[in-house]
Amino acid sequence: MFKLEKVIFGNLPLLGISYQGKDKDREYKEKFSDKEEIKKIMKIALKNGIRYFACSSQDFNELSPIHLQSLKELEDEQDIRIPLMACAGIPMTLSGERITDYRRWATHLAYELKYFGKNIRANYYEDPILNCRDDWRENFSTAKPYDLKELDRGLKIDWSKWEDEMIRFSTHKIAWIEPGSESDFLALCRMDLLEELLDRTHEFGYRVLLGSHHLGITFQLLSEERVKKHDGYVAPVNKSGIMMFPTKKEVEKCIKNARKEEKIIVGVKPFAGGRIKPKEALEYVYNEIGVDMCMIGTGSIEELEEDLEVASTILRDSQVSK
Repeated sequence: MFKLEKVIFGNLPLLGISYQGKDKDREYKEKFSDKEEIKKIMKIALKNGIRYFACSSQDFNELSPIHLQSLKELEDEQDIRIPLMACAGIPMTLSGERITDYRRWATHLAYELKYFGKNIRANYYEDPILNCRDDWRENFSTAKPYDLKELDRGLKIDWSKWEDEMIRFSTHKIAWIEPGSESDFLALCRMDLLEELLDRTHEFGYRVLLGSHHLGITFQLLSEERVKKHDGYVAPVNKSGIMMFPTKKEVEKCIKNARKEEKIIVGVKPFAGGRIKPKEALEYVYNEIGVDMCMIGTGSIEELEEDLEVASTILRDSQVSK
């Protein structure tokens, strides 16, 4: 199999997240509550030449500590160290209250409507992955956008929690820290806090890739402010444009410009939660878009082997054609 250094083994299916509905989520949660099941599929990833793995903070959900412990046990069993791309949510509060996901998304929509028109609204309401969230349309439609002036005065990051997370990750081999898609929110409303987050993360010796669901906006905002303390972006990239905000076209344009700035682009959700066939999906992310790395996560050994065979063929053929 061709070298798969441009593949990151994704962790969300191992944390019970399928993007295919509650029944599949329950199936994954039950299966991967067993560390041995997690290690079985991770061993296949290693055997097939994947070098980098993704992980999340231990408090991401109830399966995240099991996943992290499985990684440690696998490293001990095979006497290796696995480079990780570690995702950590940014602990933000406003006037002592936690920033909520629905209001955060509503704030982005309100901003993007000004620049891209009312048609952008459908991208949010009809996105199939967003609609895997509980009562997405109802909750989102009633969510009130945050007032940007209020955020300028009162938004805070709990630095103690963030630094505790950085310390916990230090027991692993970290290739990059990925501050989660809350990065988009900070780029939109508090660039000063985002820059401080980058500085504090660098103090621990970590490289940083910013998680982004709104790359078409976030990249432009960071470029305008000349924020260059991050190595690149982790963002949804798929042929269907699912979770690519504000539009697929804008994200593609920003990826092209980011590569000119020598930023790393890690494409996630290449299969759009199983809605795009592997060959079609990976030809788009590797050949049409030209991402530096792509994250592939599955809930079964059979699916993983199929995906990696396709990835290997595409990457080999691409290398030969150069």
